[in-house]
Amino acid sequence: MTYDLDKGTPGSRGMEEEMVSKTTSSTNGGSGVSRRSLIQGIGAAGIGAATASLAPRAWAQARAPVNLSFWTFENPQQRPWLHKRVKLFMEQNPTVKVDFQFFPFGDLGKKLSVGFATGTAPDGFVSQDWFMPTWFAKDLLAPLDVQRLGYPSVKAFSDDFAQAFVAGATKDGKVYGYPLWFYGFCNYLNTNQFKEVGLDAEKDWPKTWDQLGEVAKRLTVKSGERFTRQGFKFAMHAAQWTMIQFNPILVQHGGQWFDASGKCTINNAAGVKAMTVRASIARTYGAEDPADSIATAPLPQMDWLRERASMFFCHPIPLQAIASQNQKMLKEGYFRPVQYPGVEPGKGISTTYGFNLVVNARAPKEKQEVLHDLYKFIMSDLVDAWNDTAPFTYARKSGWTDNPEVRKFPNIDEIIKATNQGVYLPRTIVYNELADAVHRGVQRIMLNRADIKPTLDEIAAEVDRATEASKRG
Repeated sequence: MTYDLDKGTPGSRGMEEEMVSKTTSSTNGGSGVSRRSLIQGIGAAGIGAATASLAPRAWAQARAPVNLSFWTFENPQQRPWLHKRVKLFMEQNPTVKVDFQFFPFGDLGKKLSVGFATGTAPDGFVSQDWFMPTWFAKDLLAPLDVQRLGYPSVKAFSDDFAQAFVAGATKDGKVYGYPLWFYGFCNYLNTNQFKEVGLDAEKDWPKTWDQLGEVAKRLTVKSGERFTRQGFKFAMHAAQWTMIQFNPILVQHGGQWFDASGKCTINNAAGVKAMTVRASIARTYGAEDPADSIATAPLPQMDWLRERASMFFCHPIPLQAIASQNQKMLKEGYFRPVQYPGVEPGKGISTTYGFNLVVNARAPKEKQEVLHDLYKFIMSDLVDAWNDTAPFTYARKSGWTDNPEVRKFPNIDEIIKATNQGVYLPRTIVYNELADAVHRGVQRIMLNRADIKPTLDEIAAEVDRATEASKRG
């Protein structure tokens, strides 16, 4: 598969919030909705959760033509694979037509918010799991009939998926999301650069935050005051990456995003400690210049790929991404993922996140039924999915982990381990506001050397205002 830089890296999407705003592509030639600013409230315009029970049947057998709309995010591996499966389904079910549209990763949630508020949301879509509370709060999703998806019961369905992910896809004993990809972040190392400074990447990779700073300092190379190689690099380009990379640091240090009443607590003692650790690579160890980067939204790991940084926290990196920027690194294999550092050695965890196939509660019953059949078909061959989208792992436990094609991927056990032990992003109806506030705060702390505690106070106050506004409607 060719690697198209104009469409972003796999997972950057998977994670890149600020991707170039290419609008959409449509299976049937349709164009995407126009770009609009984020609507703060999705709108309480009586969006009822309409669903009747759905009787199982093998595949869609609609007697009359059914036209579906389906939205997802752009990614040069994941989006084409989804599109391929949709096309195959239509070939097998010629009365079904799917208007397949895709948007830059960071724009999808905002486009959906606009769509729900204006009555133009698609019949089905891929939801990032951190947006599920937003849809739940407004009853925007239809519950799924797990029997139609091939499971005898909700328990059988839940048992086949990672529990951390199921928790975000279910509500009141009903299933609302059919999980797709699900993965965590690793610390990616340049093993040649470790060797250059007398370190063995297999034994000396940093297992605590203090070790991360010390190892990063040792790996750093400067010419006068200018960095020619940063020992470690945090992403600074997008709010979603800021959240994903900081989230486990906060959790590991005993922090939490919100207390039981819903008040933002990022500014408590644990939050201050976590942000101090986040800033220490640059401030204490002098191993990073936050303003010095060639990273792009499509390729946030560019500094690491071009060997301008020795370590970088990232989602599973496809081999195509490495090949696109550094054939020598790929050919000689001097890279490897390891686990995040921990407060204690061996207890590092990263952020885990994923994506759900969901159904719009406002879609007519017949369309909801056909979407079930489409989703079952899409997920009926995970080996095919792996061949096209590796190394992005799946929430499903069965049907792929023991496959020889999966097992031969470099360091696959580290990738799966990060997924299995990670913590997911905060579940909140003001996720966008939280992410934007944290991102601006980190920029002030890292680029302007703002004091940490007052900056966290400002973040917490901003998030609390957003929460109150959301409660008011």
